[in-house]
Amino acid sequence: SKALIDSAFLFTHVKHLELKVRNNDMNKEINLGGTIYRISHIAEGTLQFGTAVYKGDILVLANYRDETEITLPIQRLTHSADWRSRIVLLDLSKGYLKMLTRKELSNDWAGTTKYRINRRTYERMPALRAPITFKVGDKDIVLQGNFNLDLGNPMPLYLRSQSDIVKEMLAGNPQLQLLVDSNQQSRATVKAFVADDCRIAGKPLGRATICILDQLRRFTTDGLIGLPFFMHRTVVFDFENNDLYIRDHEERDNLQ
Repeated sequence: SKALIDSAFLFTHVKHLELKVRNNDMNKEINLGGTIYRISHIAEGTLQFGTAVYKGDILVLANYRDETEITLPIQRLTHSADWRSRIVLLDLSKGYLKMLTRKELSNDWAGTTKYRINRRTYERMPALRAPITFKVGDKDIVLQGNFNLDLGNPMPLYLRSQSDIVKEMLAGNPQLQLLVDSNQQSRATVKAFVADDCRIAGKPLGRATICILDQLRRFTTDGLIGLPFFMHRTVVFDFENNDLYIRDHEERDNLQ
């Protein structure tokens, strides 16, 4: 995984960013959740935000600017005081990211529910092997699989149409009312259904639209867990030990 930056933003601030920029001669496009962007250049250098540091290649995307000008893969962030420390705390409802020390993690997160992260995925993106439960009408549907943790995904959950367990779920539940949308601009065909209630690893997500996408062919997981799952809870990614800590805000408030 590499950082992404909008080309107009980069060339406006290139002197301040102090990045080396070269033309891109291969892999001209990138597919981000079904939307295709052109990679115009490759930048190299270091980006630092507080104690969070990213060092390495940065893909420069034409027309990437929307609400985002720079996207950083959190699994590549290190602590400015210790490059070996890769412990990231996120509270997205407050727009808050912090790098933790091992001592802070031990002191503040002892006893919190912990899950294992795995990297048996496309480009070693972090993933969680866990059950996902959908309630549709009066039926509970359980999908036990491996799912990328994708903070760049605005939907609660993308399922891969190529996944065997997704195919089995659809074949075994003909009552699911699938909506189909073909988008010529993004070259994607999207199917979706509405779950009256959804739980990921036992954590509530609520009523959610679940998308089934056919454009994630290089991925090897069964789907991608998106941003809405993280919005009402605080999470810590310990990328050194491949652990994920999840604390619902109600649990957090009770500890204060």
